[in-house]
Amino acid sequence: MAKRLTVGKGEDPYNEPIPDNELKFYQRKGAKRKRPIPKFLSKHDQKVLKQVRNKAYCLDLVFNLCGFRFGWSAIVQLVPVIGDVISLMLGLRLIKAAQKIEGGLPQVLVSQMFMNTIFDFAIGLIPFVGDIINIAYKANSRNFMILEKHLTKGHRKEFEDLVKLREEEPPV
Repeated sequence: MAKRLTVGKGEDPYNEPIPDNELKFYQRKGAKRKRPIPKFLSKHDQKVLKQVRNKAYCLDLVFNLCGFRFGWSAIVQLVPVIGDVISLMLGLRLIKAAQKIEGGLPQVLVSQMFMNTIFDFAIGLIPFVGDIINIAYKANSRNFMILEKHLTKGHRKEFEDLVKLREEEPPV
């Protein structure tokens, strides 16, 4: 299902593969771990990014049923109209939390986040089919990825160097 969540270059916003040299004896090749929050961000931005990541994960992917990942947002949206309004409010709370980063979010990114959330709401108003599309669309995870890319954009070189160091570290 992680492949269905891909927004961009086939990346999973919440997990990363464990390098072969860090695998434990009981883990198979390709095992994943929770993606860490970048350390080069300020403490405040790390806290905000972690809050947004946790909220987005709970709203979009916390449950797994027969290989399909869905969250509280999908469950709430099963109630016609009222569930969609509640899901909209939860999505708006996630955007409000994302705006608390140092320096604030640029208006362009805020409007992209609003468009994701409004699209999720509008499609959710369609009975049954809209619920299925919402499960696949994962607007909150998309909003988390927008925030993460914005925060790491200015530090992209540092981020790439950190990834290279992680790959080149000898096993302990």
